[in-house]
Amino acid sequence: MPDESVLPGSPRLRDSLSNPGKPLVRLFKALEHAGEAVLPQVDPASADPAAATESRECRMLSPDEVTELVEAYRHGAEMNELSRQYGVHRHTVDRHLERAGVAKRPMTKMTPAKVEQATELYGQGLSTNQIGKQFGVSGSTVWKALKRAAVGMRAPVAR
Repeated sequence: MPDESVLPGSPRLRDSLSNPGKPLVRLFKALEHAGEAVLPQVDPASADPAAATESRECRMLSPDEVTELVEAYRHGAEMNELSRQYGVHRHTVDRHLERAGVAKRPMTKMTPAKVEQATELYGQGLSTNQIGKQFGVSGSTVWKALKRAAVGMRAPVAR
């Protein structure tokens, strides 16, 4: 029996052709002009909605946007913040900064002073998530910093 994943009308083939690239669209048009029958495109309404949410649109920043992004970073904006603002992945932001020759700030979020403060707050009963919100980092970052500082950690609370 043939592999169903490559048969016309199979979900795998249908999904791969549901958003054809420019070369494939040009081929379809050329075949239509030559009088050849071309398989109809998949109706977007019938596509799996879960699959549509998994992919992100590839967004190209204009040269002006890249300049704004670089200047915002130089004035203190964080990469994740710029990523959300411009609708691109943080790695894209990183590459733009790299191409612009920008020296990136170190990722050290928990300085020794912050670890000392976090130790005090943790001793007062605050959770690592609560402490993280105060410092602008994740709770796991606080947990790791406290663990490295040999702070006795409480048992996790069940949700």
